[in-house]
Amino acid sequence: MLLIDPPAWPAHGRLWSHLVSTTSYAELHEFAERAGLPRRAFEGDHYDVPEERHAELVAAGAVSVDGRELLKRLRDSGLRIPKRKHERVVTSTPEAPWLPPGSRADVIASRQDDAPPNTVVVRALVRDARGVLVVERADGGGPDLPTRRVQSGERADEAVAALAADFGLNPHRAHLVGYVRNVVREPDVDYGWPTPHACFAVFGLPGPHDSLAAGTARWLASERHAADLGSRHWWPLLEALEDSAGGAGHAHH
Repeated sequence: MLLIDPPAWPAHGRLWSHLVSTTSYAELHEFAERAGLPRRAFEGDHYDVPEERHAELVAAGAVSVDGRELLKRLRDSGLRIPKRKHERVVTSTPEAPWLPPGSRADVIASRQDDAPPNTVVVRALVRDARGVLVVERADGGGPDLPTRRVQSGERADEAVAALAADFGLNPHRAHLVGYVRNVVREPDVDYGWPTPHACFAVFGLPGPHDSLAAGTARWLASERHAADLGSRHWWPLLEALEDSAGGAGHAHH
């Protein structure tokens, strides 16, 4: 079922509604496409809809309910994607093929100071005129961001500091860019991360002034970013950083 709440969320000098499906993201995208809503208005579990289009979407089949009812029914459907203040869902992949059946992977851009709970891996995103700092994956899978697993009893910021030290970077200027969150409620025997949530955080750090401390690190030129890094689960975060257009309303719940 498609639901829409009244225009009540201010952003960019106008009011916005939220359009959701309690059935599937596919139903939501199909309805939005028919209605001519741009994909940039999608916020992970809803579309931001400007006030002047509310009546049109109701006429097209969306059921108008108040905001609290919409949020309750979206949560009950299992399609709600929780996020913290100053965070935005960049992409969400139901039935992510790299996770156990029934799981979901959310990519969330963040301006929070701290990594989310259940952060199990930290990555360093270092960019300058030379490109992006990368290392070769241990499994032979090609280049990736410098990465460190958060050890038992270790805080995410401590893991970032240790990772920065390995590459001669300044951890005091680290800032959270976003994270990938695995949502796995029924793990299989091969899944080795906490459930239901495991987060893989990406931190921006300034580049080193001198030569790289780690001999395996190298700079990947910008023209190679999409080809060599586009399959990484965190890739939408880098795309979002480079997307100056931004979203539509960003009138979050």
